[in-house]
Amino acid sequence: MAIGLVDGMIQRTHTARPVEAALKDDEDEDEYDVSDGKVGRFKRITPKVLKVLVKEQSIFQVPELNDKLYLHYHGFERIEGLEAWTGLKALWLEGNGLHEIRGLDTLKQLRCLYLHQNCLKKLENLQCCPLLSTLQVNNNFIDRISGLGGLPLLSTLHLSNNHLTSADDLLGLLECPGLRVLDLQNNRLDDKRIFDVLEALPVLSVLQLQGNPVVPTLTQYRRNTIHRCRALSYLDDRPIFEEERLAVDAWAVGGLPAEREERRRQRQEKDDRHRKNLDYMLGLKKDRIPFKEDHDADDPEGDLPSLKTGDPPRESSFAKAQKAAGDEKVTEKALYDKALAALERKKRELRKIKAERARAEAVANGEVPPPEAEDEEPLPAATPSWEGSKVAPAQSAPSDALEDEAEDEVPVLQSAAKFAAQSSSDVVAQLEAPGTAATWTGARAGKVYKCGEHGPGYYADARAAGGTGAASGAIPSAIPTPPLAAGAMDLDELD
Repeated sequence: MAIGLVDGMIQRTHTARPVEAALKDDEDEDEYDVSDGKVGRFKRITPKVLKVLVKEQSIFQVPELNDKLYLHYHGFERIEGLEAWTGLKALWLEGNGLHEIRGLDTLKQLRCLYLHQNCLKKLENLQCCPLLSTLQVNNNFIDRISGLGGLPLLSTLHLSNNHLTSADDLLGLLECPGLRVLDLQNNRLDDKRIFDVLEALPVLSVLQLQGNPVVPTLTQYRRNTIHRCRALSYLDDRPIFEEERLAVDAWAVGGLPAEREERRRQRQEKDDRHRKNLDYMLGLKKDRIPFKEDHDADDPEGDLPSLKTGDPPRESSFAKAQKAAGDEKVTEKALYDKALAALERKKRELRKIKAERARAEAVANGEVPPPEAEDEEPLPAATPSWEGSKVAPAQSAPSDALEDEAEDEVPVLQSAAKFAAQSSSDVVAQLEAPGTAATWTGARAGKVYKCGEHGPGYYADARAAGGTGAASGAIPSAIPTPPLAAGAMDLDELD
């Protein structure tokens, strides 16, 4: 560049340079600029570009250690510079300007290759990736399927929005018998023979044909496709269930009437299953069959049956304790009533003995004996204080009074039980035993009434035993009746 002075003004003159050198400088500048936003004429995958991408994607700087690499939307024209990336299993190259598939010779471990939204016209140079299972080449210019013979593990192929037109363009699919997912949407397929090719794929389970001219020209398109592709489980926008397949098979044999009959049979079978389940649930509710064997904690009343239908209700531990407490209460009441009845019988027997003795003494004294008393009706059994009490809870006696009353009833029950186990003569002998407290009832031979060590009562006369006063039979004509000591027992008390 030369600088000159013309009319007092500075004028710059550019020295002519070859066009090739300028293009080379532009190429050198563009190939290193990845994120500057400029659209380069010749974008290439160089080591410097890869170094920048490694830093952006936070992956290993050693290429062999990486199993994935994102090279999408950079405008690369060809695949290159990946010789050292031998451990790659997934490679994203969509959104570039690729015209052919090459530069993958060292990627033996590659499983997934994404090449959609490029400028590819055919499938080639893929035999170097024998483990490839997923290939996505949507939105390209592919007009014929080929080059898939070296991919035995290929199971997913996306070819939507390409230029496929006839069944001959699809013959390359027969080189991949393990193909399961095939996307052919929005192509230019107008040949009905494509179903002959699709039918030959033994394990094809997902097929998408929407957007092709051949689809609206076929009558019963979905039924025919399901019937011919036996392994198909998803067609276009919805899945294929077993009920639909059975209905389609019936349609293929007998037409629409056979299909209606098959659908009616399916509805009837479904209703029968629902009815059976409903009956079973109603039976569970009626029989109240629990869902676990040990239900004592959930059923304190013990009224649920066991797991076996028809077994009687199983009694729980709580119910057994309640029943035992009730039996014990009933037994105590019965014992109390029985003791009171025995005491009443003893009272009547003692009254009878007392009356006979009084008559005998009256006859001995030359008096008129008293008439025999008729047997009195037995008194009704006393009701225990804790059962016969009618006091309202708010007016009930204090707890101390109730305890005293219960303590007073214990000797009564013990005395009643003691008398019930003895005969009448034993009771009289016991009452007349020396030292037994009793009231004055008249003179008795060999006995003297006095207040001795056991209280007032009849004691053996020592003078009669020693011979003094025995013959005279001198007995005080009148002995004042001493007051009855507390707890003294006499036959008159029974009246």
